[in-house]
Order: sequence, then C-alpha cells, then structure tokens
Amino acid sequence: LGSSSSVPFTSIFSQLFMTVVVPLIIGQIVRRYIKDWLERKKPPFGAISSCVLLMIIYTTFCDTFANPNIDLDKFSLIIIVFIIFSVQMSFMFLTFLFSTRNNSSFTPADTVAIIFCSTHKSLTLGIPMLKIVFAGYEHLSLISVPLLIYHPAQILLGSLLVPTIKSWMVSRQK
Repeated sequence: LGSSSSVPFTSIFSQLFMTVVVPLIIGQIVRRYIKDWLERKKPPFGAISSCVLLMIIYTTFCDTFANPNIDLDKFSLIIIVFIIFSVQMSFMFLTFLFSTRNNSSFTPADTVAIIFCSTHKSLTLGIPMLKIVFAGYEHLSLISVPLLIYHPAQILLGSLLVPTIKSWMVSRQK
C-alpha cells in the first residue's frame, strides 16, 4: 500500500491474549463447573454462534465498504477473488496429497477432516486480529477485503467439493 509503520509487539500480543486466549480459558473453566447443567438444558449454542458470526461478518462488511477512502476497483476485486479461490484450492489439493501418501496412516475420514480443517480460517479470529494489529491504520478496510472474501470462498468451495469428496471417501472405505 506504499506505507510502513512500526509494530508494538508487546501491546499487540497482550491485546490478542486478552481477546482470544483469556476468553477461551475462562470458557473452559466455567464449562467444567456447569457441564451437567448444560447437558440438561441444552442451550442453543449453535444458533448463538451462527448469529454472532453473522454479526461479525455484517459489521466488518459495513465497516469495509462504508469507508469512503477504500479505493478498490472491480477489476482488482475480481483478481483478489481469483487469487483467493486459487490459493484455497491449492491448499486443499496439497493437504489431500500429503494425507493420502502411501506411507500415510490416515483413513479416508481422516483425510476429509484434514482437508477441511487445515485450510479453513474464520473471520471470528481474523477480524479481531486485524483490528488489533492495524488499529488506527487508515487502510484497515482495504486490508480486511481478502479475509472477507476468503471466508465465503472456503464455505462455497467446501460445499461444492462435498459430493466429490464424499464419493471418494465412500469408495476408499469399501
């Protein structure tokens, strides 16, 4: 983007620790004490998680494209989409190759899990990290565009590849 800056690593790591690690630790500790209650009541955590993710995506899209300083033409956006789809497919193909090598001890089900889990990243972690690392940076909206495209791309590619991967897995398990 034609600019540079210094990065306050201590501040960034402390903010990331407080934003990501501390809530995770607190959640694990609290879960240990209320596990029985959670199993009895079965709160709709899946729906809550989906709503929170949708809210994060929506607010990030609004912040990104409501910024009048974002200078992103349609051709650049198409190139970014093409690059992201290519990178995602390459990562999925490489993980498939590595997990299906002859000396690999992975089952077909393991391979499917490896393909989908190792290549997928989430906006729920990426956006807070970007906001912490690039706090106050005027081009934060522009920096978040690839992540905003990557997340839907991984969902779209995953859903398109499910039938192919499922038939491969079923044929290998027989």
